[in-house]
Amino acid sequence: MWKLLWIGLFGAAIMLGGCAKQASDKAQSYQNDGYLGYSNSNPNLLNRSGTLYEKDIQFMGQLLEPVKGIRKTEVGFNGDDANVTLRINRGLSDADRERIRAEAQSILQSNFPRYDVHVKVRS
Repeated sequence: MWKLLWIGLFGAAIMLGGCAKQASDKAQSYQNDGYLGYSNSNPNLLNRSGTLYEKDIQFMGQLLEPVKGIRKTEVGFNGDDANVTLRINRGLSDADRERIRAEAQSILQSNFPRYDVHVKVRS
């Protein structure tokens, strides 16, 4: 009987002793740098070309300006794929459409080897 009483008192003392510790945990917030706690020690971030999209779109438009028959150039990116849609002048033959597409494909793929360039032609 006394043995159970001592075990019970000892267990209660241990449980109360655990509650007596002062909580020193302080809430920490992340810096407002967009990394949410990740350090910038690894320069090889996952999106290797995301910061270049606007400049690449402008440069693609400049490269395709000399190609005759193109009215408008639309560029979209999906990872390493550059999807280019060329709006061409109406009334061009199928041979001219294919020539414009092949020329644009060649120009863009040679100037942007980091992308897989896909060119579509629309009237």
